[in-house]
Amino acid sequence: MAKIYNFTNDILMEHASIVSQRLFINKILHTDIYALDEGEEIDKEKLFSDCLAWVVHGEILLTYDTREVMLKTGESCLIENGVWRKFVAKKQSKLILITFKENVMIEHLDKAAVFSLVQAVGYQDGKVVSKTLVKNDKATVTLMSFGANTQLSTHAAPGDALLVALDGELDLTIGNEKFNIKEGDSIVMPGKVPHGLKVMDKFKMLLIVTRD
Repeated sequence: MAKIYNFTNDILMEHASIVSQRLFINKILHTDIYALDEGEEIDKEKLFSDCLAWVVHGEILLTYDTREVMLKTGESCLIENGVWRKFVAKKQSKLILITFKENVMIEHLDKAAVFSLVQAVGYQDGKVVSKTLVKNDKATVTLMSFGANTQLSTHAAPGDALLVALDGELDLTIGNEKFNIKEGDSIVMPGKVPHGLKVMDKFKMLLIVTRD
């Protein structure tokens, strides 16, 4: 059974602590969310794969090799493999890290540049707009926007998919279950299970699709 995960309600702050939870994992990547109290930090480390950092809420100082980058609510940064990194929460913050476990093709993203996920893809009336960020033969990471009165007909993907709502609201059907998805929600859509969606006003999402 699919379940909506809300970034506000389903991971809570703890005083002088870091709370973390894994949202999604497959052969190519894993997605984790962190709730950091003010002043808490994720220790300096070097990873040997690219990582997309996204501040859902708050303000985090990213030390990126010898640089310092401030990430505020809604901002992201692609951290390339082989560099030292550290995250320090300047206020209570929630951070999502999408870590790739093998080489992938990165498109439309400059490494070490700060950008807004929600602003990286625009709306067009009555149309669906998609922008592929990451891909290889096992998975894709795509930003999508849906104008008013748009929909995707029922279909099934070969592997599991993680939908992260960035803006707006949609009605989602997975098998025989129906969900109302809003900004700040995420949900895993099981592979090979039919799903479809309908947008009445507008909607933006980050979609990670895997291929078994």
